[in-house]
Amino acid sequence: MSEGVYENSNGFKDDEADAMKNTDMDGQLYANVRAFKLSPRDGVVASVHVQWWKRPSGVAAVCLGLLCVLLLAGIIGLAVYYGVSSHRDSTERDLLQASYSLLTNERDQLQTSYNNMTEEKYHLQTSYNSMTEERDQLQTSYSLLTNKRDQLQTSYNKMTEEKDQLQTSYNNLTEERDQLQTSYNNLTEERDQLQTRVRLSEEPCLAEWWKFGTSCYYVSSKMNTAGAGQKECRTMGGELVVINSREEQIFINGFKKNVWIGIYKKDGIWQWVDSTPFTTTYWMEGEPNNLNDKGVCVEISQTATDPLKSWKAGPCVPKHWVCEKPITT
Repeated sequence: MSEGVYENSNGFKDDEADAMKNTDMDGQLYANVRAFKLSPRDGVVASVHVQWWKRPSGVAAVCLGLLCVLLLAGIIGLAVYYGVSSHRDSTERDLLQASYSLLTNERDQLQTSYNNMTEEKYHLQTSYNSMTEERDQLQTSYSLLTNKRDQLQTSYNKMTEEKDQLQTSYNNLTEERDQLQTSYNNLTEERDQLQTRVRLSEEPCLAEWWKFGTSCYYVSSKMNTAGAGQKECRTMGGELVVINSREEQIFINGFKKNVWIGIYKKDGIWQWVDSTPFTTTYWMEGEPNNLNDKGVCVEISQTATDPLKSWKAGPCVPKHWVCEKPITT
């Protein structure tokens, strides 16, 4: 058996450089060593086996074995490392997948928010356009109203100016009217003075007597009852006035005084003082209103608006009176 070992050891050439042959040889050696069992009887063989590694091929085999161990350890380390790395990569991949899912969800939410904001922007833009259009319409309406207001203001200013002009004209006319009224009053006074002078210059009637038609008329300056007036008229040659015509009625009314005239009531019947037939009358509305009163006299009242409706019956209290007498020849 030891010879076989030696034969195998010598069977290799020292200059052989083929790595594969050394590897096969070392493998065969390791196989032989594992198959070889030491015993006291085989002391020579153990000695042979203890010394084989000192040969160059043995050193190479040992180095190759160590290299294999290192390679195995490296492979195991790499396997562990790659297992850990793979687990870590798987964890990182799961984390990245979760992060990706979260980011995808966030992206979807952001996309939804973006779509909502886009829709809101569209609605806001539509509302803004509508409000802009309404604003333009309001601006147009405001401009039209402003123009109308300016036109109305212009019209108002013109009307105010016309009103002022009319007021000035009215004031001028009022002033002219007042001046004309003053002139009229002056002329009326002058006319009355001239009429007085004419009447006074007429010889048929005495002083303070007025001529009308064929009679002279006197208006008392004092007041008394109709009976007392009749007595004074007779002392002057006359009677209380007897009215025989419309013209004479208007003439007596023109004295502008409430005066007694020559009417009295006897046995409930109206009569003239000179017994002239009592036919034509010039009573006020509602007169005479006291036919059963015996103490009643008749006056020409200045409260009447119509001189032909101015007779008024009443108590014979003191008033002015009018005397009448024919013109003396």
